[in-house]
Amino acid sequence: MNRLKLVSVALLVLSLNATLYAGSKTSEALIAQAKKEVKSISPQDLKKKIDNEDDIWMLDIREPYMIPEGSIEGMENVEIARGLLEFNLESQIKDKNAFIVVYCRSGKGAALATKMIQNNLHYKNVVFLVGGLNAWLGAGYSIYSSFGEMKLVK
Repeated sequence: MNRLKLVSVALLVLSLNATLYAGSKTSEALIAQAKKEVKSISPQDLKKKIDNEDDIWMLDIREPYMIPEGSIEGMENVEIARGLLEFNLESQIKDKNAFIVVYCRSGKGAALATKMIQNNLHYKNVVFLVGGLNAWLGAGYSIYSSFGEMKLVK
């Protein structure tokens, strides 16, 4: 399979999976409440920070089987599945004042995780990426995987 077809298939899978994880009324209400209580960052503002080489921890909270889809490359990259954050985050990111950008595919899980990290683990500078990887790709930015750099072609 040539690289273009592979990238197209990967991006199709990303977009289909986003609709499969729509959630219930309860989960959508929890997500909406979390978004009101925590800070967020747009793909454009995150790109500026990455380009400026700001000190950023990129925290990917997707499940391990999702990671091969590709990741956003920042200054420091950590992968901890959302269900393991309470157990592993403090050993991975020791500085409670570190600037942490939490992301997932759609941004929904990242909003919930950001609320937990802020309220329960007491990190001070945590934001979630609005729209997650889907919005990052939609804004024209690259993700990286074992296949190399991938970009959404419109």
